[in-house]
Amino acid sequence: TDPRLRSTADEYLELLHRVQQGDMSVDFRAFRIAGALVAGPHVSATEVADRNAFKRFMAASNPQGALDSSDRTLDIDYASTVAHFDAMMACRALKNEDEAAKHEKVLNALLDSIAKDGDGKAPESSYLAVTTQEEYIFMALRLNVKASEQSLVTQNGHSYDRLKVFDPKTNTTQYLWFNADI
Repeated sequence: TDPRLRSTADEYLELLHRVQQGDMSVDFRAFRIAGALVAGPHVSATEVADRNAFKRFMAASNPQGALDSSDRTLDIDYASTVAHFDAMMACRALKNEDEAAKHEKVLNALLDSIAKDGDGKAPESSYLAVTTQEEYIFMALRLNVKASEQSLVTQNGHSYDRLKVFDPKTNTTQYLWFNADI
């Protein structure tokens, strides 16, 4: 095994333990990165599949099934913003407010760690995303915008997702940049 990956796995497990114990002083950016690296390149596909299952279960008024689908992703990558959002919503539907509050607290810390990266207005000040789904949940929950177009741009040895968004507050269209190296 690659020693760097073993080191990343150790870091992820340490951060995971601390977060699950309620320690909100961890570096949530490092937690997101380590979680994505340890989960591997298919974590994004897992998030999509479990998110689709979550939506089907919620539409069928089966919040326990919805929670189970989000828990599958959390078992692979506890730093998944999308899975924490889905788990929060399922817990609310199950009237388990304490568990919903725990997921909301972690979700907010994860989203805050994205916002600290920059302003997303240019490649040099891009947000760092670890999955495409993370980009979309960040835009929806933090920026209140929706993307109408997405393109992959390679520039100066880095990969970026450039998203065309409409901002209803300013009634303008703009581009948001997310570093997609991970």
